[in-house]
Amino acid sequence: MEIKVIEEGKPYVFALEGRLDTNTSPQLEEFAGGLYDKAVSDIVVDMSACDFVSSAGLRVIVAMQKRAATGGSLVFRGVQPEVMEVFQMTGFDKILTIE
Repeated sequence: MEIKVIEEGKPYVFALEGRLDTNTSPQLEEFAGGLYDKAVSDIVVDMSACDFVSSAGLRVIVAMQKRAATGGSLVFRGVQPEVMEVFQMTGFDKILTIE
């Protein structure tokens, strides 16, 4: 997986490319933690090039959502059908903001 910063303004926009799984989820966890440490509160995640999310990836996403709920926003954009199916099966489509 690769994380590409698209815009560092408000909102902060970055894209995930590839698979978000056990091997790559620590990378997103570290990246997102760094954003929250810098007080970045409004985040958009472009997932148009992310074609797989495992349970480890879901864990990082829910942690990001919990942090955003304390005073910010987190939006997922361009979610691929395969990933949306996972979000729907797990109920994440009900707790996440998805465009």
